[in-house]
Amino acid sequence: MIVVRRGRPRDRSRRSNEMDEGFRALMSPRGAIGARGGGGAWRPPIDVYETSGTITIVAEIAGMDREEIEVVLESDIVSLRGIRPDPNVCENRAFHEAHIAYGAFVADIYVPFSVDHEGTTATYQNGFLRIDLPRVQGRTIVPTTPEHPADSEGKNA
Repeated sequence: MIVVRRGRPRDRSRRSNEMDEGFRALMSPRGAIGARGGGGAWRPPIDVYETSGTITIVAEIAGMDREEIEVVLESDIVSLRGIRPDPNVCENRAFHEAHIAYGAFVADIYVPFSVDHEGTTATYQNGFLRIDLPRVQGRTIVPTTPEHPADSEGKNA
């Protein structure tokens, strides 16, 4: 599902605080691993790249139904949210390796330029969510000269 909200740009200090929180989470012992039975939300691997007219966000979130993924475009932030269920829940299991994050995930991605909210698309295929945000084309202003240069004639006399 894709939800488009229009709003005013976020406060830059809030964005800085969110980045600080993200770095602290990465530095904590469990922060980089994600939620496997406790704690907070995990962040899926994400690529963000720009072409001449579009910014594209690709998130790796396999094992989900499209309807379980929430994409919100609000001003200059794209927010991804959802809950990836653990398909192998059983009691008394002992992990030898555990690298796949389950549970709630969240990711906020800053968009560095104005985008066309109506033209934004999101597709989910083979475990990858792809969001294409078309750049709003700037308006070209061509300077003109006045048709009757009355001011310049009166000054020379």
